[in-house]
Order: sequence, then structure tokens, then C-alpha cells
Amino acid sequence: MTKILVVDDDTQGLYMLRTLLEGHGYEVETAVNGQIALEKARTAPPNIIVSDILMPVMDGFNLCRTWMLDKELQTTPFVIYTATYTDAKDEELALSLGAVRFIRKPSEPDELVTIIEGVLQETTDDHREIAEIANDEEPVFLKKYNERLIHKLEDKVVQVKHANQRLKALNWVSTNLAAIKPMRQIIAHALHIIIEAMEYSYANYFAFEEQSQLFRLIDAVAYTEEEFKELQRQLVFKLGEARGLVGLVGRDRQPLIVAETSADSRWIAADESLHSALFVPVMHEGELFGVLSFFSTEPNAFSEGHARDMMTLANNLAIAIENARLYEAEQKYAEQLEAEVAARTAELQVALEQSQAADKMKSRFVSNMNHELRTPLTVIKLYLGLLDHGRPDNWERYIATLTRETERLQLMVEEVLDISRLDLGRTTAHLEPVDLNFLIGDLIMDRAELATAKSLTLDFEPAANLPYVLADKQLLFQVLTNFLANAINYTNKGGITMCTATAVANDQLWVTASVADTGPGISDLDKIHLFDRFYRGDAGQNSSAPGTGLGLSISREIINLHNGQISLESTLNEGSTFTIWLHPVPTSVD
Repeated sequence: MTKILVVDDDTQGLYMLRTLLEGHGYEVETAVNGQIALEKARTAPPNIIVSDILMPVMDGFNLCRTWMLDKELQTTPFVIYTATYTDAKDEELALSLGAVRFIRKPSEPDELVTIIEGVLQETTDDHREIAEIANDEEPVFLKKYNERLIHKLEDKVVQVKHANQRLKALNWVSTNLAAIKPMRQIIAHALHIIIEAMEYSYANYFAFEEQSQLFRLIDAVAYTEEEFKELQRQLVFKLGEARGLVGLVGRDRQPLIVAETSADSRWIAADESLHSALFVPVMHEGELFGVLSFFSTEPNAFSEGHARDMMTLANNLAIAIENARLYEAEQKYAEQLEAEVAARTAELQVALEQSQAADKMKSRFVSNMNHELRTPLTVIKLYLGLLDHGRPDNWERYIATLTRETERLQLMVEEVLDISRLDLGRTTAHLEPVDLNFLIGDLIMDRAELATAKSLTLDFEPAANLPYVLADKQLLFQVLTNFLANAINYTNKGGITMCTATAVANDQLWVTASVADTGPGISDLDKIHLFDRFYRGDAGQNSSAPGTGLGLSISREIINLHNGQISLESTLNEGSTFTIWLHPVPTSVD
């Protein structure tokens, strides 16, 4: 990584330039005067140096000359970046000493970075030549150097410069805080800039909590992490509380100067080295956000001018905090809105997929109904013709066939009507105590011949002392009939067993009725959709068994009316078991 040594005794400028260069991916080392810069460069040479001119101990001119006389450093590009020495003769002297660029402050950040990048790409041949010329012209250098020092009246300029530092810090805070959005970053940046520009020892920010009426320390500069955590625990103040002065400033909403902390009984001596303090409220449009406090190890370090400056800072900080708060609220709302839109989009997508699936099933249903209706109608038409023209001794067989096909048509129509009534909410369950064993017994007797006709066994295993269930007898009989009819239709060998039992699930007592067959079983994919309307699984589509794909869907809707459940267990090539779960009649308490 390219390393840049930045030299400037202006701590604010040093911090801002370091932040700018690090933001562009450079490694940055800093020094506050030329002597320190030389020591750091000789220990760990940089790829380029950017130096101010007006500095204590060793200024930029002397640093540049010494740099070019150093065999190890003279090939490293030297850039002057100055706000004080800006005359053409200043530039002439700097370039004659070996500087490759002379940049006047202030400079646009992007322009400054571009210049530095350009210097880094250049060769060092010119730097060596300039260094050799500078080495040969020592008397000329001394003469020009002294002229520049006298001309600038360094002592006076330094005083003015320090005064400007404070103004620039306040200006930076007022113009740049608005661009920082997270509230904690706003406070941290403001404290850091001010403490360096004003040369204060410490700075704190206490946030005001409206609900609890308390001030809590949320940010500080110049403390270690452990010291900060301890201060957070100790320094909590009530609004209006004199102890610690924070609550007092919050109540009065006026700045407060403590010239000597040891002479003020309200002062909390968290650090014995601090001798003076300045407190200012942070407010915007009458709303109190918190209190800023600044401390110095020197007594009488704060003046009324400092108080005015810090009130300006506090006002700008309050506006930035309010903007950040609004921004965070907008961000939160945007995130919530985005989540709601995403959820709604997902719901619509699911609804669309369900609609598409329903359309697909309806299309399949129309096709199936077309086939299912056409087949019995064709048979009926054929046998009606045979009744007219066939032999009378076959009429009985013709009539039996006509009756069977008519019943088949009737069943299909009834299933379509059933599902329509369920959709419209016109089907209600008239619940009454029902003996499930008795109901299944009737069903077994009614359907035994159908099983016998296919050489299937049909067994019933009733549970003893089975509680009655709350059910609509007619609707429940329809569900059991559907399950048994499916078992007979899809089982080609073996048999069917119906049984009743009691079971406990989810801390509830249930009465169950099961229909188990030795049919082809149901695949995992078919299990997912088996109770969907118009759906016929592989077994249904690959067999000649009649059906519309509505029977199981109707059965589920009916059991839902009973607040019951249907479960399915099935293994391919082994068989399936459908189980109805119903609530027993509540036991009366005497």
C-alpha cells in the first residue's frame, strides 16, 4: 500500500487531510513539525511527503532542504501544501529546494488527490537534479529563506492562524455535519474536530431522555474505553439537578463556565487533573437534545468568546441531530414499507401460483368431466337403442346397465353441487351425538358386495366402549363412503380394513375412524396435492376408476366443518390408510 507522510501543525487540517487520503486507499503517517517528520521518515520511509511550511521546531522550507540533502530520502517526492506562504517567491523558493509541487490551501479534495496521484506516477530523476542544485546553492538558500521569514512575521501569523483554526473548525462543523446521517457519527465527528481545534483536554456529550428526564453520557473524546464505560455508569444526571452541573444547564438552557473546578461545590471530580469547564445546551426550536461539556487541565481556560463559539456549534449540532433523527425515521419507514411490499408481493405471487394451479386443475377437470360424462351418456344411448331393437330376453341386463350409468352421472353431478355449496357456505353441519361404530357397520353392509365383486376382503375392527362423536351423520357417512369407495376402486388384490379407536394428540382426546387398503399406495408428490380440487394422482389417471378429483377435497371441507382432521399414511406398492379425527361428545359433569 502506498504510504504518504503528512506534516502540519494544524491538527484540524491534519485530521481532515488524513481522512481524505485514507478514504482513497492510502496509508497515512502524520507529524506536527519537520523534526518529527524526519525522524519518522528515516525510520520508515514513505512513498511521498506532503508538508505545510509554517510549523514550529522545523518549518517546511528547512524540512524540504534537509530532505533533499538526505541520500535515503532525496528521491522521495516532496509536495508543499500551504495556506500561509502563498506568494510567487514562496513557491520559487520551495521549488528551488527540490519540492515537486507547490499547492495553495484551500484546494478541492479531488484536485489534491489527483495531483498526489500524478506525482507518484512520475520518475524521480528530476528530484535528484533539483536536490543537487539546492546542495550547491547554500548561500542563496539562506538569503531567500531569511527573506521569507522576515516577510511573514511568523510570530504574528501563528497567533492569527490559531484564531482562524477555531473559526474553521466551527465552519467545518456547521457545513459538514448535515452530510453525516447516523446520529452517533455526527456527535463523534463534532467532538473530535472541536477538541483538536480548540485545544481542549476532554469533551463529553450527554443525551437527554424526555421520558425519564435523565441525561446520560453517550459520547466522549480523550478517554480510554474503560474510562468511558466507568463514566457512563457514574455520570447520570436528573434535569434541574445541580450536582455535576449538566442537569442545571439543561434546565436553564444557558451556557455555563466553571473557571476553577475545585472552587465549585457542584463539580464532580471524575478527573482531578481538570481545572476548568464549559457546558452548553444542545437545542433546536425549543426542544432539548442534550448538553455538551468541554474540559481543560488549565484554570480559566474558557472565555465568553469560547461560550459563544460553542453555542454556535451546539445549535448546528442540534440541527444535524434533528436531521439525522428524521433520516433514521425515514429509513426505518422505508425498510418497513419495503418489507410490507415484499410480503405483499410474495402473497400476490402465491395467489397467482394458486390461481394458475386452480386454472390448470379446472382445465383438467373439464377434460375429465367431458370424458366421464361422455362415457356413461354413450353407454346410455347405446342401451336405449338396444331396448328398442334388441331381444326382449336381454332387457333386464340392459336396464341394469342403464341404471348403473345413470347413478354414475348422478354421483358426478352431486359432487360438483357439493363443492359449490361448500364454497358458498351453504353447507352446515348439524352436530349431534353419533355412534361411529354403528355408522361404519351400516356402510360395511351397504358396500360389501362391491368388495366381493372384486374378490377383496372387507373387515371391520370396532373399538370397544367407543365414545360418541359430535357429527352430522349424513355428512360423515358421505366422507366414510368416499374413502371406502376409493379403497375398493384402487385396490386390485388383498383387502380393506376399517377400524375405530381413541387417541390423544396435542393434549386432546380424539375418536378416529380409519380406512386401510392394500392398493398401489400414493407417491410423496401426490400426497402434497391429493386434497386439492380436481386433482387426480397417478393411480387415478392410470386406472379406469371413475372420478372427478373432487371427492377428497369435499371430504376435507366436511371434516373442517366438524373442527376435525384427516391424516394420510401411504407407502408405494403396499397400500394407504386414511384416518378421520373427530372430537368426542363432552362428558357431562354432575
